[in-house]
Amino acid sequence: VTATMATNMTSMAARFSRSAASSSHASRVSRSVPFAHVARRARAGVSRAVMDGAGLGTAAGGGDELLSEAEVTLRDVTRKLVDCRRRKAAANAVDLLVSLGRAGIEPDLFAATTCLGACVASGKQDLALKVFEEVFQKGVVRPDEVVFAELIRGHLMCDPPAWPRATALLSRMREQHDVTPTALTYNILLAKCADDNELERAEELVDRMADDDVAPDKFTLDAVKKRRSIRSYAKKMLML
Repeated sequence: VTATMATNMTSMAARFSRSAASSSHASRVSRSVPFAHVARRARAGVSRAVMDGAGLGTAAGGGDELLSEAEVTLRDVTRKLVDCRRRKAAANAVDLLVSLGRAGIEPDLFAATTCLGACVASGKQDLALKVFEEVFQKGVVRPDEVVFAELIRGHLMCDPPAWPRATALLSRMREQHDVTPTALTYNILLAKCADDNELERAEELVDRMADDDVAPDKFTLDAVKKRRSIRSYAKKMLML
């Protein structure tokens, strides 16, 4: 698996270098994204679990004697990936992920998701999709719902929002990857509907939640709070 991952990552590096050069004229990304906190909340939970398991939560240098060389490298690269996401440095994040492949080290879920998230945060959805293809689609790492939430968020940040691609992921994540969308994913979609005053689309999403028995969470009403019509429909259909 490591050899396959290294080959995939090396191939990805070449593709990313070409894509990065051609993506400087990428579409303008909205700076007002009211649904971003939803994905951040999910990543925080994943982050705590992975950081504790990999020793990321310890002080610098602490516990290194308990880790293998590969684990220390993965930990250090993951720390840098988190910083790349904060700085919206997509190219640096991709280089870091590729460096793991060249070293024969498989990224874990948190590292791969953080790289993808850095691409999304940078407004480079084309790079995010390549990360997904090379790492998740090819089976190097199995995706979870947060991965798809990041992709959906990226599609919705495009100008104009790529709604067909975003909603298509609801079926794709379930059918191809056995990942069931929850309120986490729907809240992102509903928040964008509220942001753009898309009542009809919001009603379709709420209906889909009801039909698929997707339980709302404490953030669902917050996602649509700015639009009374959407909020009222969600309350009625989801019994909030």
